[in-house]
Amino acid sequence: YFESLQVLNLAYNRVQLFKPSSNFSLFENCSKLLHLDLSYNNLADIPYDILKDVPSAQIVDLSGNKLVNFNIHLTTQISLKLLNLSNNNLHGLNEPARNYIAAANERSNGKFTVDLNGNPLICDCDSIPFINWIRNHIDIIYQGSHLECHYINGSQIKFTHLDVSYMKIECWKSVIIASGTSVGFVLLIVGIVIYGYKRRYKIIYIALHLRALLRRKELLDINFDFDAFISYSSLDKTWAINKIYRQLAGQYGYNICVDDRNFRPGSYLSDIIVESISKSNKIILVISQNFLRSGWCKFEMNLARGELATRGRDCLILILKEPEELLPPELITPTLRSLLDTRVYLVWSEEEDRKLLFWRKLQDALGEPRFRGEDNNRYLYMNNDGDEEILRDLL
Repeated sequence: YFESLQVLNLAYNRVQLFKPSSNFSLFENCSKLLHLDLSYNNLADIPYDILKDVPSAQIVDLSGNKLVNFNIHLTTQISLKLLNLSNNNLHGLNEPARNYIAAANERSNGKFTVDLNGNPLICDCDSIPFINWIRNHIDIIYQGSHLECHYINGSQIKFTHLDVSYMKIECWKSVIIASGTSVGFVLLIVGIVIYGYKRRYKIIYIALHLRALLRRKELLDINFDFDAFISYSSLDKTWAINKIYRQLAGQYGYNICVDDRNFRPGSYLSDIIVESISKSNKIILVISQNFLRSGWCKFEMNLARGELATRGRDCLILILKEPEELLPPELITPTLRSLLDTRVYLVWSEEEDRKLLFWRKLQDALGEPRFRGEDNNRYLYMNNDGDEEILRDLL
């Protein structure tokens, strides 16, 4: 019966095509089949070799299914006249499918027709080869002059009305714009990184000030034991005591923490320094060549920098005992460089006019004297008996 079958109509039957093995042929005994109708069966996929044993097929109707790709080999068809692929889900035909259809057309002596109507064909930058193929084979496409696709701007347009050259320009324009945007974004990021690196100290400074604004309310309630802690090299002790401490404590009434006066013996020096800095409202660093050569002074400077970041407010005061240009470059550490680049520092001068300005700025930085620690702890003396009398003698 199958050997003489010429028409096989399985339309609207919800046929499911499957192959139990690679050697199995669906239409092995249908060599005389002329018309195969598998339309409207909701088929999403069809075996690529479904027609290998049907060389005499003239009409193959696969319309009304859910085909996304057409992958059927048409290598054995010698008289195929109609391939109906209408009303599927085809967005286009890939290169192998186009080659199979073109070869089938040549074997049919120009009597071949393919129907692509009713498919959501797409005409975008990726489908230009398909568009050119349609335009070159418009004579074998059923109602080819009316065949439409979804254009890149979202509209429906006929293939015969497409300007491929204009499409290529638009596609290149999109590529150039996308590439230009990407390159511009990368250059912007690189520029920001370079600028940020060059201005990193200023950015850190601004960030600290912003954090200070956010935390100012809670910091108002902090009660310190000292108005300031002075860090200096032991080689600069005489200068620091006579020039800075004497004026601040004796003339302006600040409660200043210094090593000889407040450091309590018996504990590790590093612990005492940490306690002194944490108990002081401000930290004064007396920068000099001796300071930069001292390991303990560098330790105190790093602690002060950490305290600045932790408190998030302006708690650090830099006093340059000598101008910055007199400091050897090899002694200026990255920490000190960041502090000098991001903070307003005071430079000591023996000139009376500049000296008055120096003390005015230092008072503004310290604020009003208001901290008086009362109870000694294991690291620090809050007050030393006889200090006032010693200070008067010193003055």
